[in-house]
Amino acid sequence: MTTYRHFYVKSHAKTSPDINLKDLPGSAGRLDIVARCINSAFWLSYGIRKNVIFHTILHGEPRAPVYIRMEGKKLRKVTPDERNIAIFIGKALKKFDTNAEIESTPGIFVSRKTFEELLEENKDKNFYLLDEEGDDIFNVKIENPFFILGDNADIAEEEKRLLDKYDAKKISIGKKSYLSSHCIAIINWWMDRHGL
Repeated sequence: MTTYRHFYVKSHAKTSPDINLKDLPGSAGRLDIVARCINSAFWLSYGIRKNVIFHTILHGEPRAPVYIRMEGKKLRKVTPDERNIAIFIGKALKKFDTNAEIESTPGIFVSRKTFEELLEENKDKNFYLLDEEGDDIFNVKIENPFFILGDNADIAEEEKRLLDKYDAKKISIGKKSYLSSHCIAIINWWMDRHGL
């Protein structure tokens, strides 16, 4: 039985499908961060991780919140560069429907969903919030994980209170503040080393 690694990155990226591929940081509300996190979540030098599911909720204008889920075992034709990933996010935003979940391209799903709804749907998993003040990951037993990270901004206090309701555990990969994409790469490395 496959054990999946779930990663959620809160994003402030815009929810318009009109993405300027030449200016992802400025024109799309830091969509570049999401793209780099997706790269770190899935790609190995020889292929894609089939046991990873990546979640994000875009909170930018004009249609927030927009939830996007990517499933490694179903992804097709997506390549690891930021531009290509952004193209596929744009395709998802073009097909976004407030009333239903749509599979915009193989392995990429888009719908309307709040953070609370996402937590409730995944309450059978163990939530781990990345926090510099959390317990060192080397001392934590990671099981059935759903890792939660912010983008260039932290998770809001209201969201942290929600996570407390679901018994989320704060974990740390060190006292320095790393990029979200680097955190994901380090977690993947750590889990690979421990055969998780």
